[in-house]
Amino acid sequence: MKITFTDTAIHRLTPFTSDQNETILKLVFDTEDCGCSVNGVPTLWLVSQANADDLTAETETFKLIYKAKDEIFFEENMKIDYHEGNKSYILKSDNQIYNASMSLVDKR
Repeated sequence: MKITFTDTAIHRLTPFTSDQNETILKLVFDTEDCGCSVNGVPTLWLVSQANADDLTAETETFKLIYKAKDEIFFEENMKIDYHEGNKSYILKSDNQIYNASMSLVDKR
């Protein structure tokens, strides 16, 4: 999976990822409180370390990991942007918007 970050997203994420604790971004297909495992919402987490089953996305900016089992819900090439109006991140591809108001959740 390849993830591109817009300049706006880079600007907003840099303060969270530039600390000395080596914070990692994790793209999660969050199914908690969604009813079942195929109903979920893409969410960005801040984590301290990867799990054994996590994969690393190809990016040019930040280290971004994701659960191997979540790969089926995403496309090969996606982009993360930031929307100032609603203060949230946007996960999109050339074909669709996955989440227009994606949260950044600190799980460290």
